[in-house]
Amino acid sequence: MTARVATVGRVHGGTDALGVARFDFSTNSNACGPCPQSLHDVQRADSTRYPDPEYNDLRRALADFHAVDIGRIVLAASASEFIFRMTALAAQTANARGEIATVWLPACAYGDYAYAAQAWGLRQVQDSRTAQLVWACEPSSPLGQAHTDWPAWLDQRDGALQLSERQLVLDSAYTPLQLQGRSSLTEAQRDRVWCLWSPNKALGLTGVRAAYAIAPLSADTVVQSLQALAPSWPIGAHGTAMLQSWVQADTQAWLAQSRNQLNVWKQRQLAGLTDLGWNCLPSVSHFFCARPPLGMGMDLPALRAAGIKLRDATTLGLPGFFRLAVLPPAAQDALFAALKRDRQVGKLMQEDSV
Repeated sequence: MTARVATVGRVHGGTDALGVARFDFSTNSNACGPCPQSLHDVQRADSTRYPDPEYNDLRRALADFHAVDIGRIVLAASASEFIFRMTALAAQTANARGEIATVWLPACAYGDYAYAAQAWGLRQVQDSRTAQLVWACEPSSPLGQAHTDWPAWLDQRDGALQLSERQLVLDSAYTPLQLQGRSSLTEAQRDRVWCLWSPNKALGLTGVRAAYAIAPLSADTVVQSLQALAPSWPIGAHGTAMLQSWVQADTQAWLAQSRNQLNVWKQRQLAGLTDLGWNCLPSVSHFFCARPPLGMGMDLPALRAAGIKLRDATTLGLPGFFRLAVLPPAAQDALFAALKRDRQVGKLMQEDSV
């Protein structure tokens, strides 16, 4: 029998016990943000009233933006909340048949997929073709690369399990900030998976929690089950304002400009780290993974005390590497200077030990 998913600790980038880092490479928020239009809309949100419990205007706006039927839009308090709710539904569905739900996870991935699976008792399997719940992310985190392990049943109508009994969720958190390439799925394949969107990263507003998913075609029963598991008013006034702003033409124009700027900054950041001997892995997004030179000790507490925060990728499935968001030149120069100091200190220590 396949072992259950191991307990996973919750490790995230961003604000920590020391507060907000001046130069925060650990979070994948858009460094060009916050988006001025979206920030204005969020600040003007009327927090004295309940939102419409059915979110009719918001769901219609999101459906029109993606050119899908409104019935396919499922709102969530955040991407993480949706991850836990979808996992709970997989467990509930399997338990009703007297089974234990199975899940497939990417080797390198956001920790909440595994944490939710552990919390709900799902069994992890190594073959995505046999899993009842499959997680994918494109561009992926921490690598920022295309997803390559799509199950063959995306193109098949037969199999041991019917498509309605399998759920593949494509986490599209970083799709709006993809700097090169395009989706590896065809439109027909995308209509057979769940697409999860959390625009707060792209808008530079990660403190505003709101997300939504687009259901596969003919998934009405699953949509209803997910809605039944949701609390009332999962999104507050500020999250509603952010999602309404997200679909506006001026917001999307700002986002396109920010992608251009991020691409310029990314090339500079890659070049600077490469010059310092770091091994930078390929990425199509506004972040990438890099490994320091072999033998170079990383004094992360000292960097954090200097206002620089990095994201150790060990808990994301990539030990020895760091995931670095692309930041403006001033932040890059602070990082380069600190790394040069660390390298010089390391050389002096080696010389003293000889």
